[in-house]
Amino acid sequence: MTFSSRILIVFFICFGNVGLAQNELIKTIDSINEVEKIEVRTQLFEQLIQKTNISKNTKAIGMLFHEAGRSYYKAKNYEKALLYLSKAIDVKILFPDKVELNKSLFLKAYIYQIQQKISKTYHICLKIIKEQGSDKYSCLAYRTLAEIEIDRGDFYKALEYVNEALSNEKMIKNKQLLSLLSETMIYAYASMYEIRIGTEATRADLQTVLSQEKIIEEHIELVNKYNLPDIYNNLAIVYDSFGDLDEALRAYEKAQKIYIEQKDEYNELEVVLNIGYLHSKRKKHKLANQYYHRVIDESDDSYQIANAYNNMGYYLDTEFADKKIPFLEKAVTICLDKKQQSQDNFQLPTLAEIKAESRLDILTYLIDLADHYVQAYKQKKDKLYLLKTKETVVLIDQLVSLIRYETDTEASKLFWIEKGVNTYMLAVETCYLLNDVTSAFYFMEKNKALLLQENIKTFQTKLVSNIPKTLLEREYKLHYELITLQEQFQLNTGSDEWKQKYGQKNKEYQNFMDSIQTLYPEYSKTKENVEIVALGTILERYKIKKEAFVEYILHETDGYGIYYDGSTPIFFKIENVLKLQKQLAQLKSFIAKRVMDPEQLKTYQTVGYEIFQQLFSFENAAERLKDKKLTIITDHSLQYIPFEVFPTQNEGKLLEKYLVNTTETSYLQSFSLFEQIQKKRNAPTEKLLVIAPNEFEDATLPTLTGTSEVLAFLSKYDHSILLSKREASKENFIKHRNNYEVVHINTHAGLDSINKIPWLAFNKGKMTLNELFGLENQAELVILDACKTNDGVNLSGEGIINLSRGFFYNGTQSVLASQWNVNEQAGNEILKTFYSELEKGNSKSKALQLAKIAYLQQHPNAQNVPYYWAAFTLTGSTDAVMLQPKYNYTILIVGSILLLISILFFLYRKKIK
Repeated sequence: MTFSSRILIVFFICFGNVGLAQNELIKTIDSINEVEKIEVRTQLFEQLIQKTNISKNTKAIGMLFHEAGRSYYKAKNYEKALLYLSKAIDVKILFPDKVELNKSLFLKAYIYQIQQKISKTYHICLKIIKEQGSDKYSCLAYRTLAEIEIDRGDFYKALEYVNEALSNEKMIKNKQLLSLLSETMIYAYASMYEIRIGTEATRADLQTVLSQEKIIEEHIELVNKYNLPDIYNNLAIVYDSFGDLDEALRAYEKAQKIYIEQKDEYNELEVVLNIGYLHSKRKKHKLANQYYHRVIDESDDSYQIANAYNNMGYYLDTEFADKKIPFLEKAVTICLDKKQQSQDNFQLPTLAEIKAESRLDILTYLIDLADHYVQAYKQKKDKLYLLKTKETVVLIDQLVSLIRYETDTEASKLFWIEKGVNTYMLAVETCYLLNDVTSAFYFMEKNKALLLQENIKTFQTKLVSNIPKTLLEREYKLHYELITLQEQFQLNTGSDEWKQKYGQKNKEYQNFMDSIQTLYPEYSKTKENVEIVALGTILERYKIKKEAFVEYILHETDGYGIYYDGSTPIFFKIENVLKLQKQLAQLKSFIAKRVMDPEQLKTYQTVGYEIFQQLFSFENAAERLKDKKLTIITDHSLQYIPFEVFPTQNEGKLLEKYLVNTTETSYLQSFSLFEQIQKKRNAPTEKLLVIAPNEFEDATLPTLTGTSEVLAFLSKYDHSILLSKREASKENFIKHRNNYEVVHINTHAGLDSINKIPWLAFNKGKMTLNELFGLENQAELVILDACKTNDGVNLSGEGIINLSRGFFYNGTQSVLASQWNVNEQAGNEILKTFYSELEKGNSKSKALQLAKIAYLQQHPNAQNVPYYWAAFTLTGSTDAVMLQPKYNYTILIVGSILLLISILFFLYRKKIK
């Protein structure tokens, strides 16, 4: 600091006039900032504030408060810093200069972050980005929000924030800010793939990371030198995840070299840990252990040390699991900062003992531990290991559920649902070895459709609130339009067109949500957790109804089932699952065939019967299923095959051996989901809505020649409306869909070629599954009379993302949909009989069974293969739907007259006698 600057400060503080010009005040502030000693600087600012007339809000006063706050921040006096920054914000908010305001806001947010007051940091950063500025502080706010979401495990929410920033054209013109956003995106993907719990690497993710790496390389001179090694470390993690270990090692070594030059011991040891892990994967155990021991000896960070012990144990060069377990247990103990425990007195933490910042690390260690407990049991036959496994998987379940609940984006929820899949299979295996059917049922249920259940519960809560339904529908429409555009933008980050579309839609969505939350403050708090129904409740219900159920959990190599028909539940293991999976694929190819020769039919019967024996692997299965009403909860590849097509015997005429002949079947995604669906009380005012656009403006969709036959048959029902041709529009479907007990849609359906999103065709345009969400309906039954309406992407732990999902989400109690391309003539014939059986008062499942049996009896030759008769399956409620034919009033009047004449004639004759 110069001598003249000191004189200026002293003069101003001692003799300054309160009315001194603002530019002189600014010069004094600048001079104080040149003081090197932070203690002196803070004192000078305090004295300057006391001598200055701060009652007048000017830009210079805002600057004074900010710089005083910044000095106290440097001095680590955070309370004083926050005090002056708050004063600065109160002044700066009065002026149009948003950059200056954001500067104070962001520093305040950053101090809260240091103090671990994350919710306050988050709130301020949201306030900054809401203004949609393009300055450095807006960019840093986006980055901070993304980092907070990464720490929470909501990786896709983090990516949403980065994408939102990237859509800000003014911001990314600043190449330094663009590089910073690219760094953040790479960090998000690295954090996602660093969780080594069965994360499936996708090429699209790799392409995204490589494109961001290219941006950084093009502007490498603008990258903060302290961020550069972080970038290399994160890139190495991604390369490692995609199997490019050589490139990963090169990137790790680059990062390590820079950290050493910067004397950043903590991050250098983090890289050492990652290099050790890479060598372990290459089975260079001795070399890897040298890296792990260095971390253990030199690091003072419990998370690093815990990770080193976990890796040492997991990759210990021995086949005996009990030798590895002490390392894995030690990792958990150290990560929790607990006192050292011996192997004999190791205790798992409670959920409350696991700190938020250590959840992701602990989760990895617990999963490794549970897996090795089971291996140790198989090797040592010590039941204690099984009890430890069960205790561990219960904690894993609680932890995954908590992380999933706290995430906001569907993609992140699905990410964590997938993470639980292998654990739930391990849990069911443990329960099988312990003969604990009650707990096994719980874990099977947790393995199915959790996101759909959570979304339905949230939607139902919103429906009974005071929020107008039109606003709810608007929210869902905008939300899924935004998601669709985000997916495209993610794939085309360099496209100005997609950038503009995504930016505009994001702004529209944010403005809408702001207005909703202003009018309905409680709206944003509408978030519901899932509830798992107890096995005892289901057993009691099915015993009273005298019905049966079977529920499965199935993966590529393992599978289990629980069967109940009124007596003791049967908990069974599916043997040789690898063979079963091949047979299921073979059977799936058979049921898509329109014609099978005698040899193929024989193979079909043999393979199908073997599958039946596997899936009902208990004594007298065929006899026990006879005349039963069976509810089926499938999993994995079982979701693609109707159980009705399984032969129950290997000999005899195939036509007579299909399960459909003896057993009435229906399906559920899970019992817990169905419990939630049934909580919505529908009250439709009309009976039947038929949407049948037999002609389409889309030239790629052929005319449906059988539609007139469907319309002619369905026109006989009372309280119905039939819409065909141009009247069968998307707009009319939206208009009428909420008034009818039965909705029948006869059309084309398919999957989007890019994103595999299901769609339904109308006369003009299509409705995707994303558009369908949020359109409430009152239907007891929706009939999706089209091809492959049950088709979609099968997400591990969640099920098939099909059109039925959208209707259940919105309130439908049951859906009749197709598993493959329906033969139009056969489909119409089966549905006619189905309606006729409903008229008689049969349940939906019984009506469908009788319709299929009738078709088989009427077509005993070529058309008795499953392709023709088995495509439609019923999911959800099986309750009867009463349909009444319209009365013919002419016949009624004529009949009444004739009856009256007959009565008068009879009375007249009687009087004569």
